[in-house]
Amino acid sequence: MIEIDTISLKKYIVENNKIEFVLQEIGCHNIKYHPLKNYYTCSYYNGDNPTAINVFNDDYIKVVNWTRSKNFDKASDIITLIEYNKNYSFLEALKFLHKILELEYNGYSKKSEIKVKNPCELFKRIKDSVRGKGFDVNEINYLDEDLLDDFVPLLHINWFKEGVMPWSADKFGLSYSYKRKRIIVPLRHWMTGKLLGTNMRTVIPCYSELGIKKFLITPSYPKSLNLFGLYENYESIQKAGYVVIFESEKSVIKRDSLNDSTCVALSGHTISDEQIRILIGLNVDIIVALDKDIPIEEVRDICSKFYGIRNVYYIWDKWNLLSEKDSPADALNKIYQFLIKYKIKFDDKEHKEYLKGLKE
Repeated sequence: MIEIDTISLKKYIVENNKIEFVLQEIGCHNIKYHPLKNYYTCSYYNGDNPTAINVFNDDYIKVVNWTRSKNFDKASDIITLIEYNKNYSFLEALKFLHKILELEYNGYSKKSEIKVKNPCELFKRIKDSVRGKGFDVNEINYLDEDLLDDFVPLLHINWFKEGVMPWSADKFGLSYSYKRKRIIVPLRHWMTGKLLGTNMRTVIPCYSELGIKKFLITPSYPKSLNLFGLYENYESIQKAGYVVIFESEKSVIKRDSLNDSTCVALSGHTISDEQIRILIGLNVDIIVALDKDIPIEEVRDICSKFYGIRNVYYIWDKWNLLSEKDSPADALNKIYQFLIKYKIKFDDKEHKEYLKGLKE
């Protein structure tokens, strides 16, 4: 018999589409899945607010509480919710999960059993967890292009000084809001090119000290279902035979200004199942190029999603050529080309290092 850890248990729940079932078993009401944001909303066993809880459909099954925050924190997950709803201890919650999922419980361990998965399971999981719950590309809420008329088509001097060129500003439709003092980046659907939202980045110095948000993204923007820059760069990516994955839209635009149109952005440093599916569907090599401050464990975790399906590499600045929070796209072109040349292939050796990290 094998002792199981919480990572393996939560992955089992997600891969077998059991989140809704677990929520029902612990007495949650008004359970509703939101495919564009890839999470569930529900109320407590003893409450009636239908959006009191957000339960994310990812391997961690993160839980965000909006009404009883004193019982939850940033690390809360579905096990935390079971402990609260059932008034269980941690181990009691684990035993309860095993019972309702009809799994044999033989104690808790920090070590997990690692199994090699069939790559095709990824597509089945996406189909069941996203499309199988009613997601349809035709149901995405596109925005009216007239929205952009409120802004001035303009390349802001700050971005010009950072290397963004006018032709790239035109290509990606950059504009500026004098009223909000923000650079406007249109976010377009990777396949249709239709407007999904905007990312408005402040140009006010010391914004953090003033309590001003650096980014304001359209609330309805379905980040987990899109890849910035793919619509504009698709043909170049196919011709080059590889795609470079950055975190931010600005990185994609800066590289395009250097006549490199092989890049897309996650709009963050996490990747969703739908973004994985889109990237695999490109049938090209994949290069992960996250910011300098992202831990190697997170980089390898993203690479592992493509392991055995596509050739996958990652950029790792072991020479300390980048500043602490820089994107590789922030470097001089000769430094970027150096990092690309010495990119690390996520091969069997790297995969073993990744699995070793999961056990520690």
